[in-house]
Amino acid sequence: MLNQTNAVNTETWVGNLINKNIENINVKIFFSIFTVFLGSLLLIVSAKIKVPLYPVPMTLQPMAVLMIAILFGRNLATLTVGLYIFKGIIGLPVFAFGGGLMYLMGPTGGFILGFFVSAFIIGYLADRGWGKKISLSIISMLIGLVIIYTLGIFQLALLKGFNFALLKGFYPFLLGDFYKLLLAGIIAPYFWKISK
Repeated sequence: MLNQTNAVNTETWVGNLINKNIENINVKIFFSIFTVFLGSLLLIVSAKIKVPLYPVPMTLQPMAVLMIAILFGRNLATLTVGLYIFKGIIGLPVFAFGGGLMYLMGPTGGFILGFFVSAFIIGYLADRGWGKKISLSIISMLIGLVIIYTLGIFQLALLKGFNFALLKGFYPFLLGDFYKLLLAGIIAPYFWKISK
């Protein structure tokens, strides 16, 4: 049987914030669900703020995924990104250019899958305190970005060829995403100070 004291992660920023300010376990669970819902809305907004490059748009989603993962931890981050993807699969226009199951089979589907895997792995590292120090925060986010790019480029290469995938799905984004990664990695530890 699930131990209720372990139902909410206490090692992440969100878990720390919840447990510091809320005593009732039912309220903690409600706050966790609300956090997942709010995070999925943030991912939708970050998808719509875009430069419409073809076939992979430039969006704020990688930064949003990295921040959600490092602050929410594995469980809440995975649920958040999973909810976002589920909304897209059922046809809600939450992705950069729409929604639907077939969208995930297209040129950006691998990047979206990468968001999910990245959220899981960065969240796992966040659960172990990697979000508290700038150096570890940046390293974990770099790992997450590599996962996003690897899965994204792999699927794009299957559809369009490897050279096309690098030309349209990697090179135009590398510098911008690296700067976003540094910014997110530097900002994340300061959220820990707010929650203490």
